Amino acid sequence: MSQNKKDEALKLAKTVSIELLDEKKSLHEILQSCKTICKYLGISDKNTWIDLELNGYLGLYKTKDEFYDNLPSYRKTNWLFYDVYGSVVPLPPDILEFFGKSIIYQPISEIENNGHLIITSQYLEKFNEFITKHGMDHASKNLRIHEARITNNELKKVIDGIKTRIQEFLDNLILVLE
Repeated sequence: MSQNKKDEALKLAKTVSIELLDEKKSLHEILQSCKTICKYLGISDKNTWIDLELNGYLGLYKTKDEFYDNLPSYRKTNWLFYDVYGSVVPLPPDILEFFGKSIIYQPISEIENNGHLIITSQYLEKFNEFITKHGMDHASKNLRIHEARITNNELKKVIDGIKTRIQEFLDNLILVLE
């Protein structure tokens, strides 16, 4: 690799680090710049997380548990469940254990453009059927979920996690290249 490519990568890494702190560019754009830095340095294959953040994590693993176990911690969250009246529904522990852990697999551009992620009742039919069949008591067997949401605060945690990972990546590159 030429010194010119290293110099370009260092210059871009410093610029992107400042842009990350300024928050004037989207994380999607920041990650695109990180991808360019990797190309300059010939290390694109060692930073697949950049492509995963840009394109999302769907289709990577065969089971939900495998998916959950291999996802970065900042993309793991909990759903909030609501009834038809918009009230939060606390799930019984047995059902919460099965359905409560969630993953945010969407590309960063989709996360940045939404204040929250929602699953509406049409997608919750199987969930409600499962609750009816497997609920541990009368209350849980009769529970009906109308909507599930991942709140803005949870999405902010994901965004902050991605920012931290980008900053660590840039800091390490700058340290090595200087």
